[in-house]
Amino acid sequence: MKTINVNNAIENFLGGQSDKAGKEWLMKEMKKDPALAREVTLRRKTDEILADRQVMELRDKLGAIEKRKRSSGTIRRAMIKSAKYAAAVALMAVISSVLYLLLKPDPSHDELYSAYYTRYESPGAVRSAINPANTLMENAIASYSAREYEKAIVYLEQVIQTRQEDMESVFMHGMANMEVKNYPVASGSFSKVIAHNDNLYLEDAEWYLGLCYMMTGSIEKAVSQFNAIASSGSRYRKQAARLSRKLN
Repeated sequence: MKTINVNNAIENFLGGQSDKAGKEWLMKEMKKDPALAREVTLRRKTDEILADRQVMELRDKLGAIEKRKRSSGTIRRAMIKSAKYAAAVALMAVISSVLYLLLKPDPSHDELYSAYYTRYESPGAVRSAINPANTLMENAIASYSAREYEKAIVYLEQVIQTRQEDMESVFMHGMANMEVKNYPVASGSFSKVIAHNDNLYLEDAEWYLGLCYMMTGSIEKAVSQFNAIASSGSRYRKQAARLSRKLN
């Protein structure tokens, strides 16, 4: 038998693929040839070592795969946990904001007044001739500018007695009374300016009249006044619209 046939016989024998005749032949040859027997034994041990090594490598590979899976699962769980935590925090923030808006008390009329009232700055009066009325008006404006509102009111009332159609003095009378929180009197002055309907103080009078209504508790009148301003071309229309919404 040729060497290659012996090699094939050995491989088939060790691999469990030899038929009965091939197995018997190889066993006889091994008994006759100690070198062949040693070669078969050596090959068997080599195959066993290789098999053990392959098993170990396979185990290592499977272990590495399992480790990666566990690591990936841990990271995924950590990411999911973090995402859930972030979502919970965001939800709590939204709930807190909604509760704050729902439970926050409405601003008081005083707070709204402080936020929306702006002191009127008089440009002053220009007179064509010197007369007692002009002098009183000049004194009234000077007192108002100096924030001496009670004095301004006295001067303005004297001007109004002599010049009832002078809407500047009537309007400034309303402003001076607003500054001392005499809102009913101020309302009367602004109403006269609006009723006159032919002067430079209409827009201002309408706006300040709405504030007077608010501060005297006439909320329906205030809302109606602010709505009328908001729907007009007044320079106060934006503030009026906001105030109307806050009062409703």
